[in-house]
Amino acid sequence: MHKLLVMCVDALFTTDLPDTRHLPGFSCLMEHAAIFELVESVYPTLTYVCHASICSGFWPEHTGVPHNQKLDPATRNEEWYWDYSAIKVPTIFDWATKQGLTTASVGWPVSKGAPVTYGIPEVWEWSRHPTPEDAFRDGCNEAGWEYVKRHLSCYDTSDMHPTYDEFEVCCLEDLIREKAPDVILDHQAQLDHVRHVSGVHAPEVQDALRLHDGWLQRIFAAYEDAGVLDDTVIVVLGDHGQLEVDYKLSANVLLAQAGLLETDERGEVSSWRAYVQSGGISAELFVKDESFVEPALNALRPLFDEGYVTDAFTNEEAQQKFHTAGSFSYIFEAAPNYAFGDDAEGALVTPAGGEDYKYSLATHGHLPFRGEKPCCIMMGPGVKPGRYQGLRLIDEAPTAMKLAGIPFDEDMLDGRSFF
Repeated sequence: MHKLLVMCVDALFTTDLPDTRHLPGFSCLMEHAAIFELVESVYPTLTYVCHASICSGFWPEHTGVPHNQKLDPATRNEEWYWDYSAIKVPTIFDWATKQGLTTASVGWPVSKGAPVTYGIPEVWEWSRHPTPEDAFRDGCNEAGWEYVKRHLSCYDTSDMHPTYDEFEVCCLEDLIREKAPDVILDHQAQLDHVRHVSGVHAPEVQDALRLHDGWLQRIFAAYEDAGVLDDTVIVVLGDHGQLEVDYKLSANVLLAQAGLLETDERGEVSSWRAYVQSGGISAELFVKDESFVEPALNALRPLFDEGYVTDAFTNEEAQQKFHTAGSFSYIFEAAPNYAFGDDAEGALVTPAGGEDYKYSLATHGHLPFRGEKPCCIMMGPGVKPGRYQGLRLIDEAPTAMKLAGIPFDEDMLDGRSFF
């Protein structure tokens, strides 16, 4: 059995490979690696949906994670799917724990409360936990909290990116040198953030890639210092693509005009019979009961008449075609250069941009065959170097576990080991 590191560089594309090959960390990674191009993601291509599938080997219809954020129109869906209990299937953590292996989650989405030895899940401050200390103290287990206490000063809430990743890597370095857990899942988001705020292929992307390369070098050094680098399967992967966005669609404005939802004096949703939750380039229509589906579709007709939406799938159609999760009635796909917002007041179409990832200058949530595709790079014991295609996000967990020698029930999973 070998040690395993799965490191997601959020929004790492296949087309980034030429730009990373000359960087020291990525160069070391790719020298004797299996490089998978054009990896098939899941729908919607949202980070938490992707990560639940990456770490489990199941489609969203089985993981049960439908979105980044929980449906709650009154708070603009403020709460995220942080809790591991949202995942309804076994993950790498479960299979490793069953074998008595030591495990760590470092910034991994949907891992609060996971059965890990060292729990430092991705969480951040929000209304119930207004400070980073509150959020991490609630989210981490005791063993993870010891590392958080050492390095939380690295995290600057006024400059979340890149300081959140820097904080995580500081924790990860110490954890590897001191404990060398058998299995680590790590998530870094600087590249994704830069693409959101600057554009899919903006010049700033190169700076972000260099930052991730520096973190990768430090992680390699920590494994080297721990004396286990040569016995570690290292998997560095992306989770989704991104697309450029010029305009924001506020579909809930149409529902409000039709009397299907109401807003308060602040313009926030106070009650609703139908509501559209933005997933970036996709959006999901929810209704209180089926009698509101037809009125809602009639109200949303301008989205189709004006060409703002290219595809609409019922829940059943989406599940059959894309193995989606969730209780939505319909899922909509925006036309090129459009993304959805959650506003229920104002104009239907406004310029994109701003801090909300769902309608910044570039975003995701789109159908997995649109735009850029993720890549996956594997090095270490058992890896057959070369360039490959045909890998799916759901194949990454079984492939990684097979390489590391972690026993699991392959017949149970949706994905299959590539090797």
